[in-house]
Amino acid sequence: MHLSVIFQRLFSRLLATACLCSVLSSAWAQSQRTTVSTSTSSESTQLTPIRLPGEFEPQRAVLLSISDWQPHHFPVLTQIAEKTAGQVNLLILYNDLKQLSPAIVALARTGLPLSHVYFSPMELDTIWMRDYGPRLAATDDGCLSIDFFYEGSRPRDDKMPVTWASATSVPMRTVRWTVQGGNLIFNGQGLGVTSTRIFEDNYIRFPHQSRPFDPELERRNMVTSEFKRACNLSELVVLEPLQNEITKHVDMFLTFLDKDHVLVGELDRFRDPINAAILDRNAQRLGQVTVEGKPLRVSRIPMPTRDGTQWSSYTNIIMAGNLILMSTFDSDPPDVLAAAKATYERLAPGKVVETVDLTSMKALQGSLHCLSMNMPEFAPWPKLVYSYESFRTQVPQEIIDAK
Repeated sequence: MHLSVIFQRLFSRLLATACLCSVLSSAWAQSQRTTVSTSTSSESTQLTPIRLPGEFEPQRAVLLSISDWQPHHFPVLTQIAEKTAGQVNLLILYNDLKQLSPAIVALARTGLPLSHVYFSPMELDTIWMRDYGPRLAATDDGCLSIDFFYEGSRPRDDKMPVTWASATSVPMRTVRWTVQGGNLIFNGQGLGVTSTRIFEDNYIRFPHQSRPFDPELERRNMVTSEFKRACNLSELVVLEPLQNEITKHVDMFLTFLDKDHVLVGELDRFRDPINAAILDRNAQRLGQVTVEGKPLRVSRIPMPTRDGTQWSSYTNIIMAGNLILMSTFDSDPPDVLAAAKATYERLAPGKVVETVDLTSMKALQGSLHCLSMNMPEFAPWPKLVYSYESFRTQVPQEIIDAK
């Protein structure tokens, strides 16, 4: 019997019996259900106060999409599943059963129970969850999903925050500005960090008759003000992006370790003097920021020199609970990798620091942070969630053994 037929029958039984994962807090999620509503940042009405959490805060799960996950990248998926075990739940979104089947087989071949892995149906275009996924904010009543405009050629990705709000029965805030998630990072206390790409993506043209004295300054002030309002930020720090780095995202060279501690990449000044200087200036700028009346602590972490336009970033990580997952490529110098791992172990004592080999994805110009989205502990689960084991038990052993 074809594997997709097996999963189709199982899926029908699960729906018929409402066999959702018993470990999920479904009762809590039910109590949080409200009518989905939207508002825009251009409205003059008062927005609901929100708090966008830091990624170092407690997590309910890490989200991944396998919407266009290619078979030769399955080792990346299995590494993530293996190394998140015992640390944080992993919720994998899939489009259909045909797509789900090979992922289940790949995970089954690890031979591990993977009791922390769950699946939920949600149609998406790509695997780059960080860029289009909802920003999940805490409110006095629970959780709110923020929807920024996304890439127009990927309609299902752009719709994902709306789909998520419906699937989890949380209210939604629509923001008529655009930003990719990897280019907007928060410390959980009203501080946001982005790069100058945010001005390129939200370029404002003024009619000639109302042209201000300094159009560039005015448009930057407008964009900054609108994002601060939409995200309830007290400060939005805008940094220089790396040169010859295609995304221009801040997560390629920066991550928060705590509300008052930020980690910034550091490059060899002899091998890449221009980008080394950019990172030094960004670190200096962040050193001028205060959090709760005290200077923001800025630490540095070594990064490999770029390979053309391909970068190996040690800040583009998955951070969840006590786990830090670093991306690596086979071209990474062993001494730089060892020094970077030691940096996390020194600056984040008590956390487990692991690596995931993303060599197969190197040409895609993305890394672990780009692939994932953090689901904070205050965010409810989607209504339809299935355990890995419920699918795994339906796969004949001969299929798993037929590598």
